[in-house]
Amino acid sequence: MMNDLGKLKMQRIVLVFFMLFLCSFSSDADQNGGLSRYASLAHRIFVQAEIRAFYILLAFFIIILGIILYRYRIKELLNRQEVRNRIAVDLHDNIGSTLSSISVYSQVAKIYQQQQNDYQLNKVLDTIGETASEMISEMGDIVWAINPKNDHMSSIYSRMDSYARPVCKAMDIAFDLPVDPKVPFLKVEMNVRKNIYLIFKEAINNSLKYAGCKAIQVKLYLKDGSLILTVNDDGTGFQQEERTEHDEHTLSGNGLRNMKMRAEEINAQLKITSAKNGSGTLIEVRYKIP
Repeated sequence: MMNDLGKLKMQRIVLVFFMLFLCSFSSDADQNGGLSRYASLAHRIFVQAEIRAFYILLAFFIIILGIILYRYRIKELLNRQEVRNRIAVDLHDNIGSTLSSISVYSQVAKIYQQQQNDYQLNKVLDTIGETASEMISEMGDIVWAINPKNDHMSSIYSRMDSYARPVCKAMDIAFDLPVDPKVPFLKVEMNVRKNIYLIFKEAINNSLKYAGCKAIQVKLYLKDGSLILTVNDDGTGFQQEERTEHDEHTLSGNGLRNMKMRAEEINAQLKITSAKNGSGTLIEVRYKIP
């Protein structure tokens, strides 16, 4: 194709010289109208060459555009496949560990049944039920995240509200979730949407279990090119310097580790503000939109 363009340039140069030659050909040719005929012929040839060059350049740009779109499409498909593979691995690990736990608890329940220890037996059965319920809920979250119908952020508001509001109402806790009108039209990757929702869910669970709060406010909004999630309760709070892995009354257990892990997975910033002075706990996630 580049050779053709070079040839066209050469043809144009030759035509220019040819027209100059015709202009100085002879006065007789001018008087007889010959120059006019030669100039007209040269002009038609020149125009045809220009048209041919235009179509060649147009075809060249169409091919380049097609290659760019093809490469973009392939990259998008590879990114989606990577996300699906990661979700599949997480789902496999979670199901495997949950089923293993249920199996162990079932064996323990049999032992307590043989010992006729009803108190411990009921505790183990409650644990089995809670573990199974958590697994069902987590599978529902993953199915929601990978559903293409939920690509827009409008779906995350309804899911947040349907998860937290009934539980808060049952525990007589005020729940507030204002809607930023710009967020529902935002479209983000399924992995980002999934992790933001699961961080919200983890924060709500910790507030309900350990904070002893009377109100929870959740905000999801856009600011300075970032998607920001905040979960704020008015509970007892905790001293971050005194966190230990065995302190069940703080966020220092699996909940905090899970939130950090999920924030790192989407390259988001996680900030936790809390103190044992009754000012509550504020969890903030800031995701920079690419």
